[in-house]
Amino acid sequence: MRLQRSRASPGTGNLAYDEEMRNAAVVGFAVVLAFAIRVAPARTAVFGSATIDFQDNDSWFHMRSVHNLVAHFPTQSGFDPYALFPGGQPHQNEPWDLAMASLAWVLGAGRPGARLVDGVGAWLPAIMGAILPIPVFLLGRRLFGELAGQLSAVAVAVIPGTLLWETHLGVPDHHVAECLLALLALLFLCSAAESRGRARIRMTALAGLILGAYLCVRPAGIFVPATLALAALIAPELAPLMTGALGLTSAIFLASAEGAWTAFTWLSLGGSIAVCLCAWAADGLWRKRQSRRAFLLPAACLGVLVALGIVAILKPAAMFSLASNIRRYLPGGQDVTATNTRELYPLWKVEPRGIPGLFTMLGGVWILALPSLIGLIPAAWRARRPALTLFVVWAMVMTVAGTLQLRMLVYTGPAIALAAGAGSAWLIGQVRRFRPAFSVAFAAFFLATCLPAAIPQSRHNGGPDAGWLAALDWLGRNTPDPMGTPDVGTPDGWLRLWPKLRHGEEFAYPATAYGVLTWWDFGDWVNAIAHRLPTSNGTQAGADLVARFLTATGETTARGQLSRALAHYVVLNPEVVTETWPTIVAWARHDLSDYRKTVYARGEGRTAVPLVVYLPNYYRSMAVRMYAFDGRRVAPREVSVFTTRRVPLPGGREIDGLIAVRKFPSLQQAYEFMGANTGENLILGSLDPTASCAELEDLPWVKRVFASDERPPSGDLRTTVVKVFEVTP
Repeated sequence: MRLQRSRASPGTGNLAYDEEMRNAAVVGFAVVLAFAIRVAPARTAVFGSATIDFQDNDSWFHMRSVHNLVAHFPTQSGFDPYALFPGGQPHQNEPWDLAMASLAWVLGAGRPGARLVDGVGAWLPAIMGAILPIPVFLLGRRLFGELAGQLSAVAVAVIPGTLLWETHLGVPDHHVAECLLALLALLFLCSAAESRGRARIRMTALAGLILGAYLCVRPAGIFVPATLALAALIAPELAPLMTGALGLTSAIFLASAEGAWTAFTWLSLGGSIAVCLCAWAADGLWRKRQSRRAFLLPAACLGVLVALGIVAILKPAAMFSLASNIRRYLPGGQDVTATNTRELYPLWKVEPRGIPGLFTMLGGVWILALPSLIGLIPAAWRARRPALTLFVVWAMVMTVAGTLQLRMLVYTGPAIALAAGAGSAWLIGQVRRFRPAFSVAFAAFFLATCLPAAIPQSRHNGGPDAGWLAALDWLGRNTPDPMGTPDVGTPDGWLRLWPKLRHGEEFAYPATAYGVLTWWDFGDWVNAIAHRLPTSNGTQAGADLVARFLTATGETTARGQLSRALAHYVVLNPEVVTETWPTIVAWARHDLSDYRKTVYARGEGRTAVPLVVYLPNYYRSMAVRMYAFDGRRVAPREVSVFTTRRVPLPGGREIDGLIAVRKFPSLQQAYEFMGANTGENLILGSLDPTASCAELEDLPWVKRVFASDERPPSGDLRTTVVKVFEVTP
């Protein structure tokens, strides 16, 4: 930060110097605070075991790529046979992975060890997250003044939720890079809008370069060019800047590898540049004719609609595909099989729901940010200040996006921090006395309403627990290398450079290759930690096949799925048969009510107490037969018949109210009772997921070869035991 002292006015120079020192002190405090929150609570979770424990599935995917890249620096593999089996997966060149590998390569003097590579991956997101207060302060100071910038920097340092999680220790996903790059692009565009001459050109060029890097890291970030185009429509003075910046962005994006979103990115860039040109042309025409400005926006919008119509006629397939993808990621448009992808949830699905959920994801910053943002809309319109208009459009779009999808909160967080800082500064400006005290009070408010959520979230261990680490270590040490390397457990194949396959070419696995069947949440762990071939991974590829095996109630069907997956091992944890079970059933295209039902018993007063009744098919499923009973023969241990009736609720919904429960010593007697009472609503089942109500035969083709804990699972399956089974397809 540059400190300036006026030679002409020593008094003014001293004031400016003092102000800069205050700015440096506050921003420095915010940076240290942001770093501490992102590191101190998370250290035990990340560095508590012999290996560095990365904190989400995508992080393990990126670190697998980084390790492979470092082994052949700077060349990236174009294919990964370890990612998915059978078939493997194309590996797109990732600029974010290259950045991490480059840093590790430099720090390791060209020969970094595995521990150093992992250390870079663990520390880099926390360091980048701690930097966020600096651009937030600079943008807040430019738009709203010194005090607003200072308070915004403190707010963004402590906001909990997605922003904190994606920028904290042990999460080397690309979200931290996209957050910081998008924020920097906004900062330079606002600076360009309020600069002249060469400074204006320089700031525009920097914004274009940063936006290009952003889209290389996040090709699916097509909403950013669209947001800039929208701002140019509302404030046509921005159109020349946006056109230049997006043009340079397009040139940078040419270096990006082809990916699933590349075509949509080019469509967004081309469309956004066209919108900016329309706004630019309309503004020039209006100025030349001195027409009323009130008609400028409608005229520019009409031009955009005509342009979109032309694109829809020329490229109908691309427009339809883009619209379909957007609908898919909107609330209500999600395929039922993606319901356990938490980052795609809307904000109102966060537990606890409602206002407490807002505090969980945004702390108390939103209390000041939302009214401030609403107040800024007419203020920006009256001021006709392009930079302010750009920020308001950006903040509104990102706030709506963060409401619709949790992952978008990495963009929402800085925006609402700035809005809260602006609102706080405005309120302080309305009082005549005790302004420093009020400033401290607002900063304390941000800390008091954010830290209670932020610290536990940072402390949370989202990586593989001790049971998973033990199981994956056993798998890597005690199973043959699927790629046929001479010694068991050697990483030669895992670190090999795998070239990109030609179009239509299939990868030829050696005869030694086999799959490890596990749910998609854990597939990247199998690849990155055990160096084995998962049958499903974080892309959700193969999830339908795995789900059909886990939910299969017949041996013939189950072994057929194993044969398709070419799996020799199955790894299961308790989540598969508890929390994740409804999603697995949905992936298999079955009805959850075939496996378990919820009935409601009368509690104290008029409260309804939910009870989960596990049905015979639940116990017959391969997941439960293997995890709960190790594939052994099981006689019915708890046979109950539940009598229910439909009970209407005030909102029109009906539930199954429990009337009576009868226990029977045998299945035969239970069936006889149900046959004699066909007029009643009867359910045969058990309340204990480990006490079967069905006769289960032995599975001779299943052998449990490892369990992270030999103690039998508790009756509610609240355990962390991970089991590995050897299977014969």
